[in-house]
Order: sequence, then structure tokens, then C-alpha cells
Amino acid sequence: MKVDDPSLSGAAGAQTGRTAETQETNRPGSASNARISESIGGDRAEISSLAGRISHAFATQAAARAQHLAKLTQDYRAGKYHVDARSISQAITKDAVERKTDGS
Repeated sequence: MKVDDPSLSGAAGAQTGRTAETQETNRPGSASNARISESIGGDRAEISSLAGRISHAFATQAAARAQHLAKLTQDYRAGKYHVDARSISQAITKDAVERKTDGS
């Protein structure tokens, strides 16, 4: 994020172009293996190892989905992809009933 504020002066104004320092730490009060980023001006962000695991899970899921879609595309182009209308309609109906009973 870039801050463009002409009223900034002194140390804060001079630091707008500087990069942040990042370190991994294992200190009391912080999540284990937390990634901490601190700027010269004192701003700080801490990302826990849980956030890293979640990010990795999303990336893995995205890769698997991309592979699945590539396979579907290949099957469709080869004329091998056929939709089972009965299965689709049953799944839509089941989902609608579950949403109604869950209140979603």
C-alpha cells in the first residue's frame, strides 16, 4: 500500500520508499514459527504458522481443481464428457432441501 500524504514529514515521510524487514521468530507471546514483518517506522504485522498452513491448503486445492478442470476440458473436446441429468437434478434438489432445513 502506498501512502501519498503531503502532510507527512520528518522520519515518517522519509521512510515511505523503504522496504520492510521480515523475520521468523519463536518468542514468548507469539505464535510458534510466526512470520513477523516490521517496517523502519515501527509498523508491524505477524502471520501465524496456521495462516501459512491455510494458505498452503488453498494453493493445493486450487492446483487439484485446475487439474480436474483440465481433465474435464480434455474429455469435453474429445466428446467423452456426458452429463447425467438425473444425478444433477437430484444433487440440486438435495442441496436446496438441506439449505432450507439449515436456514442458510
